[in-house]
Amino acid sequence: MMPKQKKILLSSADINSLQSLMPGSVVDLQISTPTAPKRVKTSYIGADVPNCLLFQVPSESRWGYLRDVLVPDNEVVLRYVLEGDEGKVIAFRSHVIKVITHPVPILFVAMPESLQTLALRKHKRWTPGIQARVTASDDKQTLSTDCMIVDVSFQGCRCVLESSPEFPILENGKTIQLKIAEDKENLIKGIIKNSSTTQTRVFYGVQFAADAQIVKKLLDRFIVEL
Repeated sequence: MMPKQKKILLSSADINSLQSLMPGSVVDLQISTPTAPKRVKTSYIGADVPNCLLFQVPSESRWGYLRDVLVPDNEVVLRYVLEGDEGKVIAFRSHVIKVITHPVPILFVAMPESLQTLALRKHKRWTPGIQARVTASDDKQTLSTDCMIVDVSFQGCRCVLESSPEFPILENGKTIQLKIAEDKENLIKGIIKNSSTTQTRVFYGVQFAADAQIVKKLLDRFIVEL
């Protein structure tokens, strides 16, 4: 007798959202621990539909202590941003199936039963990253607007904000300041390294120019650097 095929519980829209996640894409992985959830960045490898999703396991030397919680059945939350005109955040809960170390380290995560999809333009305050406000100044004026920090590390980040004639596109090399929504004291200085646009959003690659300790203090609670 042939083994029974595992049933796919995702809707067709959810399946399309998963298929939009391309191999090599950066995802935000939240792992349950005995104290508090830990968040790391990792890369998507692919899927064995309908059984599981595969993700890269970072090296032991960088965050090896998390291997102790990457055990079968431990809960994980995965989030990723789909750029483009839709500007969506996709999030889902699942659990660890197993981790292999040979021939390469791979994390196997169970196929989710459902996805949560949030349009960035409708949910500015929900983010897999950090709520912030970006400020840019020149000799004539100072401009400021809300933004979302995603794909963040201690070296830099990617910011996304609504396209607006009141906040023109910033040129590469422009110095900006980022104020984290939950921090009332510190500002993070950064330099625009690259940008991309859609009809409704602007994405900036930012290199931090702030003191390393300030960056670490502000971002440690959101991410464990790969």
